[in-house]
Amino acid sequence: MNRVRRLLALLSMVFFLSGCAAVLLGVGAGVGIGTYKFIEGNLIRDYPLTYARAWDATNAALENLRISITDSINEGAEGKIESVRKDGKKVTIVIKDKGQGVSSIEIRIGTFGDEQGSVKIHDEIASISGI
Repeated sequence: MNRVRRLLALLSMVFFLSGCAAVLLGVGAGVGIGTYKFIEGNLIRDYPLTYARAWDATNAALENLRISITDSINEGAEGKIESVRKDGKKVTIVIKDKGQGVSSIEIRIGTFGDEQGSVKIHDEIASISGI
């Protein structure tokens, strides 16, 4: 009887988790510039900005929000900024040049992601950029 319960629990979890992944992927398809995608704890938004402008706006946003930068790697077409909020949560931002004046900015806060905190950073980036 105990084996049957374990098997049912395992099958239920697999069914539930696979359904969520399909929904998340379906939501992400067709999303354009200016809208957010929250996938696996990362909040991603495409901006109508060159990579250099996106990089500068992101750094300015972190400074305005008083989020301390601990590491920064800018490779010209892709970059990563690691920082820490005042509450000690790690913030990781990845910026990618998608070409034709469009850049993707991906933000993750903490281990599992913090959608509201990530939106706050994205809003500050958009404000600085004049979007």
